[in-house]
Amino acid sequence: MTPNMDVAIASGTTFQLLGRHRLDSVVAFGSGGEKTASDLLEDAARNSRALPAAYENSKALLVFEKDRYAMAAAFLGALDRGHSVALPPSGRRDAVLAINDQPETAIVIHDTDAGLPISVASLLEPASPGGREPPRLSSPVVPHPGVIATVFTSGTTGATTQWDKTRSELLGEAHALGERFQVEPGARIVGAVSPGHIYGLLFTILLPLMRGAAFSRETPLHAETVAQCVRENAANVLVTIPVQLRSLAALSVGSLAGLERVFSSTGPLPDSVARAFSEHFSLPITEILGSSETGGIATRVRAAGEAVPWWPFDGVQVAVNDDGRMEVDSPFVHSDLPRPFVTADLIDLNTDGSFKHLGRADGIVKIGGRRISTSEVEECLREESDVDDVAVVAVPVEGGRGHHLLAAVVPTEDRPSEDFIAGLRFVLRKKFEPSCLPRRIVSVEEIPKDANGKTPRDRLMRLFDLQANGRPINWTLEWGEPRVERDDEREGLEVSVHVPDDYAWFEGHFEGFPLLAGAVQLKELVLPTVERAFPELGSVVAMNRIKFSGRIVPGDTVVVQVERKPRSSRVRFKIRKEKKICTTGALSLADGPAT
Repeated sequence: MTPNMDVAIASGTTFQLLGRHRLDSVVAFGSGGEKTASDLLEDAARNSRALPAAYENSKALLVFEKDRYAMAAAFLGALDRGHSVALPPSGRRDAVLAINDQPETAIVIHDTDAGLPISVASLLEPASPGGREPPRLSSPVVPHPGVIATVFTSGTTGATTQWDKTRSELLGEAHALGERFQVEPGARIVGAVSPGHIYGLLFTILLPLMRGAAFSRETPLHAETVAQCVRENAANVLVTIPVQLRSLAALSVGSLAGLERVFSSTGPLPDSVARAFSEHFSLPITEILGSSETGGIATRVRAAGEAVPWWPFDGVQVAVNDDGRMEVDSPFVHSDLPRPFVTADLIDLNTDGSFKHLGRADGIVKIGGRRISTSEVEECLREESDVDDVAVVAVPVEGGRGHHLLAAVVPTEDRPSEDFIAGLRFVLRKKFEPSCLPRRIVSVEEIPKDANGKTPRDRLMRLFDLQANGRPINWTLEWGEPRVERDDEREGLEVSVHVPDDYAWFEGHFEGFPLLAGAVQLKELVLPTVERAFPELGSVVAMNRIKFSGRIVPGDTVVVQVERKPRSSRVRFKIRKEKKICTTGALSLADGPAT
């Protein structure tokens, strides 16, 4: 039977925000100055008054990159106005616009340089001296029942999945975390993770607002700036991610003096990283296992990197099904989801209720008749002293029969020795069957990671010149037969070009809304057509009147047309899609073939 967390709401204490703060208590600190609970209630009221009226299922989309305090004010203001809030899967413009286009999104509140309403900066300006006392929300703040937040998680294909969080699920989890880890009034929390991620929202905004604590306004990302923020603000709690813990271990021993607890989540914490950090600073790491759909599941303390089991949070029930997958039932799982909720995590459940995490189901593959974990291969490589970071990915074998592994490794030296890769294979052969070794191991400068320390599959696969599905990257356009045009006034050529769905140049322009960038159109469409039409001309020396007026998207077929006056070195071009003009302009070229 899942506990009904709304029972606690009736007491008027469990789900109060700012209930443990006095009006003069500090709620936020940092380079932007300290802010009190009174300030937050006033700024939240300003946000509330600036928002449009709520309607059924309306949401305020929060996009914050600079000031966690401003996000807290926007969060409380949106709830006071009757909206819920939404957090985009990333701060990328295309991801934000995709959520903004949904009918439920009433407004965007942000602290970015985007030209969208409402920029929160104007709402945080202090009242003029001598004016009336500004209105503020009543304290403590008790959010409205039902859904108060929506988070979006992105899959490897770029598609987004929406997860709604009710008051009892979201604030119930923040309350449980505060109780479990005994976060007391006056605690000072530095958030080195984005508050737009559910982990960051819970640990660096909601938990401190419920427990009488204060949080950092900025989000330091690099080791030196994290240490500076901790030191200058006398912080005693750090909320971070595994990739940051790796870099923090390189700081001097006293850099994080004053910290009493360090949290880590969003991805596996390698044993080597946990060991290096905890031994260096004599400071254990509190690791959190959870997901957007389930909320927090379990925790464990890593004191020296040793293998320790996970323990479910109070009220969270963990089981394992016949496939070895973890089943979760808890008050933090949305009521519309099946109970228990079957996750993609593989576990080994102990008789005392603790469990060992074996990796994700999509990280366990069969190679040569043997089951192998990509995380196990990663950890074996990461233990090597000349390896700084590593990522291993499983790729389906063509024809659908099994998988093979690929490994990207960051060496500790700028120029690894010639036998670096051979040495890694030798290490792997000691532990794994030859058929299970990575088919390719490449040395790279860094492993691509997003803001939350996760490695997107598509960006990882690009290190091997592969698409996310394992197929080779396609750099090839499909050209039709050219048609030459020539008369006394002009000469030219036009040709149709099909742009395949998987054309590599679409990557990054933009995720979920791919467009062919203008520079790519010139380089890959226009210049080859010019060279075909006028091979006697040389390199481009000038471009004029370039205008991009239409989009070229995956699967389009366009017509590229180039023309000039006879023997002129100035070429006009046009790209059209059916009757729609996409791109126009003119090029001036040198005489003589390009070298």
